[in-house]
Amino acid sequence: MTQYRPVPAQVDLPALEHGILSFWQDGKIFQRTLEQSGGRPEWVFYEGPPTANGMPGAHHIEARVFKDVFPGTRP
Repeated sequence: MTQYRPVPAQVDLPALEHGILSFWQDGKIFQRTLEQSGGRPEWVFYEGPPTANGMPGAHHIEARVFKDVFPGTRP
């Protein structure tokens, strides 16, 4: 017996995302992480280069454009 549930062939991705966002909001998950890390040193994450040793491929540029054109929404 597997521990994973079967995945339907057709997935309603927007509904799935809304369900995940609701879970995080209802459980105050982000707020709890801030409380748990209170008083600790802050971490800063900088966006790095698309490639470490050469010119970026078209797929690197596409990902950056999509990230900027379709930003995440905030509640």
